[in-house]
Amino acid sequence: MKMKKVIFTLIILVLSLKSVAALEETQKYEDYLNALKTLEGEFTQISSKGQTLTGIIQIFRPGRMRLTYNPPSSLLIVADGKWLITKDREADEVDYTSLEKTPAAFILRPHVRFSGDVEVTNVVPRDETTEVSLIRKEEPDAGYITLVFKDNPVALKEWSIIDSQGIETRVILSKVQTNVDLPSGLFHIKKPNLLQQIF
Repeated sequence: MKMKKVIFTLIILVLSLKSVAALEETQKYEDYLNALKTLEGEFTQISSKGQTLTGIIQIFRPGRMRLTYNPPSSLLIVADGKWLITKDREADEVDYTSLEKTPAAFILRPHVRFSGDVEVTNVVPRDETTEVSLIRKEEPDAGYITLVFKDNPVALKEWSIIDSQGIETRVILSKVQTNVDLPSGLFHIKKPNLLQQIF
């Protein structure tokens, strides 16, 4: 029994040291995201189902993001600080999801931390980039996000999301500019009357 207890303690210690090491490795990426105020550029979205879409991305931290898809897609996705809003511009249909429950929260929170309710599951250094994979501790089976950062200097290059069904969506950024002026009106979509009454 004592031997089992010792082995268990050693396992916990190793896991704790691994977690501390992962946090030390990722601190500069946390710092980069927390220092990032605005970002504007182009994106290419690739699904493991074979669909490729392009568009314009605009981020205004904390809490706000806009993805304007190029034709033939009529999608518009806006984070307004509370909701992640998906709008079909042709059908005029709007869907609201709590921003905090979406992967966008990993980079849009007022203070980005790769700890607390978030856990770093993998850090993969490559030639000029580093991949950081994250999950929510309370929902480890809900899927995970991998952020890909350029190194020297640090910059967000892309991210991929694998949902609970194993479907991967990869978003690659290009022609990125940071600290640009973005009007706040970009991140507002008028709520339907029913939602106005409820919220």
